Amino acid sequence: MPSAEHVSQTFPYGISGKTPPSLTKINYEGQPPYHKHRINLRLFQGCPQIEISEGGRLWATWFGSNVQAERAPFHKDQFSVIATSADDGQTWKEVFVFDPSELLGAGASDPMLWKDPQGKVRFIGMRNIDLKGQDEFASSAWEFTMLDAEAEYPQWSEPRLLGNKNISVMKPLIFRDGTIMRSMDDFKLVGKPDKVRIRFLKEAADGKPIFVSHLPVDNDAVFAEQMPIIRKDGSLFTFYRAKKGQKYAESTDGGRTWTLGGYYPMQFSINTKCILKTLPSGAVMLVANDVQMKEEEGKRTYYYTDDGGQPRELTKHKTARTRMTAYLSDDDGKTFSHKLLLCDDGQISYPSTTLGKDGSIYIVYDQGRGVIGQHTIFLSKITEADIRAGEVVSEGSFLNTVVSRPSDQGGGRREGDSI
Repeated sequence: MPSAEHVSQTFPYGISGKTPPSLTKINYEGQPPYHKHRINLRLFQGCPQIEISEGGRLWATWFGSNVQAERAPFHKDQFSVIATSADDGQTWKEVFVFDPSELLGAGASDPMLWKDPQGKVRFIGMRNIDLKGQDEFASSAWEFTMLDAEAEYPQWSEPRLLGNKNISVMKPLIFRDGTIMRSMDDFKLVGKPDKVRIRFLKEAADGKPIFVSHLPVDNDAVFAEQMPIIRKDGSLFTFYRAKKGQKYAESTDGGRTWTLGGYYPMQFSINTKCILKTLPSGAVMLVANDVQMKEEEGKRTYYYTDDGGQPRELTKHKTARTRMTAYLSDDDGKTFSHKLLLCDDGQISYPSTTLGKDGSIYIVYDQGRGVIGQHTIFLSKITEADIRAGEVVSEGSFLNTVVSRPSDQGGGRREGDSI
């Protein structure tokens, strides 16, 4: 918590949208065993993020609930879990939660982990309070920095208020000079036509704002979840989520202005999140749902294209959110000529990635957030060589290790549970 002298603790008018939240330590030696965040109470979880410390300790976060599925806009009864692994992702321990419920029943959504230019791991928690329309910071993003990311229970900085936009779904873009660009979205404006929603915040290395820019209005955009990369010529390129796939945008002035390019020719991640990442080799990795869609007489058919170029209709999991796949581009995202299927076991969505110092690629994603026996967070560890080969060929690579599955610990949704 902030110090007793902090303005948030001495301000005389009670809780506001700018009252700082805190993190809660869990599963420590001596903690009472029946605390409310224990995993065997959890019946819904999803939207994971992954990061790695300079020393190789893995960190993951996701949100969950003991009583319900996700409920926007205030996400009441939701909290975010922070877990860590010291053995390359084979075993995990939940060590902190971001649970703002004690402040007027606030709920958490869309947590994020990322590593700043100095190598420090940061956590962003999105807090949502129903302040009856009287406070423009009813939804607010708060950032905590780990002071020792090699420790199982690190110390944290005081929380920093980032803003009242959703700013915690996509990792910031780091420029060579140490400046960063954060992706933002006004989720409260989703579905409201002709409103500017999709924005970027450029910050100096010390956090001082440099500029805010935005994409031109596109009423096809849903929760945009844009994640730009820097191309070899210095221009910026990003996909953003749309109703029938992914659209793209480009900037030639460092992100100050953007030009829309329409739907990308290859259809993937239909109305769901994908991520872009430039690898050390200069190749661009895309992690996305390898599913296409046809609409005929109001009926949607989901399919994928096999290695021979033939369409194959999905018969078991008829959804756009399956077949999580890692793609590789050698031409700055113009085409993606290599791919490796990571997981097609059910409804799979919301990838996040980070890179190890040895070139390893860590990718997390969720499975069946509220589905009985699922609600799983998976981790795959691969290399660029694996993607190029279309199969796992590197020593140490693996697919679909379980980070968290409440039903393995006596929790999870059961028959008859209505969420």
